[in-house]
Amino acid sequence: MDPISILQDQKILLLYGGWSAERNISINSGAAVAGALNRNGISFTEYDLTSEEEAKLLSTDYDLAFIALHGRGGEDGFIQEILESKNIKYTGSDTLSCKTSLNKIESKKIWRDLLLPTPDFVEIVNVGKPEMKLTPHLSGENDITALDKTYVVKPANEGSSYGITIVRPHIGTLEKAMLEASKFDSSILVEAFVEGRELTVSILGDDVLHPIHIKPSGDFYDFDSKYNNNGTEYIKAELSVDKLNEIKDYAWHAFSSLGCSKWGRVDFIEDKEGNFQIIEVNTVPGLTETSLFPKAASYEGIDFDELIIKVLHLSCK
Repeated sequence: MDPISILQDQKILLLYGGWSAERNISINSGAAVAGALNRNGISFTEYDLTSEEEAKLLSTDYDLAFIALHGRGGEDGFIQEILESKNIKYTGSDTLSCKTSLNKIESKKIWRDLLLPTPDFVEIVNVGKPEMKLTPHLSGENDITALDKTYVVKPANEGSSYGITIVRPHIGTLEKAMLEASKFDSSILVEAFVEGRELTVSILGDDVLHPIHIKPSGDFYDFDSKYNNNGTEYIKAELSVDKLNEIKDYAWHAFSSLGCSKWGRVDFIEDKEGNFQIIEVNTVPGLTETSLFPKAASYEGIDFDELIIKVLHLSCK
């Protein structure tokens, strides 16, 4: 039985929107998924979630949910836990792996324990409170200044580059960067800045897709570079066979070591010496016109509609 026939027998729920900083992006992803389902004659009910309370009241009258919720609520295990309690299958990774992967600090701790390459970092929790705690995870001195001359400050649990600041010598301060990041989270990651090219690797089922080289229009792949079509280039990454196999292997281990499955994306920096550094995992990648996951699938001859069907079908098994 082909995947479309199987899905036509399912009561499908499409969830998008949400209440995170990525709400508008999620609405765009939801619209794109809805279009693919309609074009393939697959019936579904769509739901623009706006609060945790709405999510908790979802009906049990569904077999399968397509989660197009980005950030908090969609990638932190919240909606996954609710769907599990209602015996509804869903796309993407399970509750625990989502909780772990959205938290950049916890992800990096696991990768460090497994000797997977990821930049040095310092975790700062309870920012702005009397019990604020700073913990270095450095290969050198146990001092935040050991992060070298340039570092990246980001909220631990946020996506789409919200709240990220690059602090350079005499340009910006840790205090201002922490203030910006703390608008989104009380836990902050201060990470060594790695000069190099940005690469991302998508995973679909058991397949690791060809990497994309991101050439941002600005200093780094920030919100404007991602969503405002202002000159950022997305190129099929040129890599030797050995380097291609190496980054795919790292991507799979970074993804699976967090318990992730079905579909997702792993972001890297390749430094000037050709070493790969794992930055983060996305368990619900964007599905907009400029999104990376559909572009990676296109390299494998998978068009957008086929990709959506595959993501859904993976969750029927």
